[in-house]
Amino acid sequence: MSNRFNEALEKKRVLICDGAMGTMLMSSGAHYDLCPEELNLTTPEVVRAVHRAYVEAGADIIETNSFGGNSVKLAVARMFEKRREVNLAAACLAKEVAGDSVLVAGSIGPLGKFLQPLGQVSYGQAVEAFREQAEALMKGGVDLFIIETMADLKEIKAAYQAVTEGTGLPAICTMTFDTGHRTMMGVSPAQAAQELCALGVPVIGANCGRGPEEFEAVLQEMKEACPQAILAVQPNAGLPKLVGDKVIYDASPEEMAEYARRFVALGVRVIGACCGSTPEHIRAIIEAVRASS
Repeated sequence: MSNRFNEALEKKRVLICDGAMGTMLMSSGAHYDLCPEELNLTTPEVVRAVHRAYVEAGADIIETNSFGGNSVKLAVARMFEKRREVNLAAACLAKEVAGDSVLVAGSIGPLGKFLQPLGQVSYGQAVEAFREQAEALMKGGVDLFIIETMADLKEIKAAYQAVTEGTGLPAICTMTFDTGHRTMMGVSPAQAAQELCALGVPVIGANCGRGPEEFEAVLQEMKEACPQAILAVQPNAGLPKLVGDKVIYDASPEEMAEYARRFVALGVRVIGACCGSTPEHIRAIIEAVRASS
């Protein structure tokens, strides 16, 4: 692990990550054509404002606006030629706000296309796409990576290989489990934990999904499969509902805080939130975690 991330884990029983980036960007009214990562270049002040809101809420870790910043996704968004620039800017913007007291995690999400044999992307191509992204984020100064919202073990392994070989920085690896506690590709929490632990991933867990109530069983299964693992969780703020012309997520900050207490009781060491969450959710989670510690 990097010294900063390792030291932070040693100093605090639980580290708090930030919440959703996309939710905040949409509520800001900022316009983008095909991907929110383009805002790093067109309206950086909006991205800075989101980071600042999470820092002011008390987050220990903030994530870069680079979830879809890999070359495969950016090619679809007609931004392939700006792939390095987009990720470098994402890291620099977060670092500007984080300063010396808050860690910056480079967000790496799925490629958006299936790997072979289901799709056309080879394992080697996946590693190269993730390596490009990781190296640009490292150049911008990230302290660690969060490889998140993954459903395919082959893909998350490609991303982890790219990060470790390309940067040497630590990575939190989280997969997304749906109803039945399986990923879209059929991976169970136990299988994910066993295979990621075998790779030496320092922190594993789950993110996104159907809301916080699904995560206790997932995390318990991961813990039983790999007792030595450090666990991380970043659930959605409930399920999305259409209210008028707006999409609203139904888990309040108070509900997310209650689940955070349960996650602490399970031994989870990194807690944040995903889709639909806001700085208010993170602030409530922080208060609950402090009361539980």
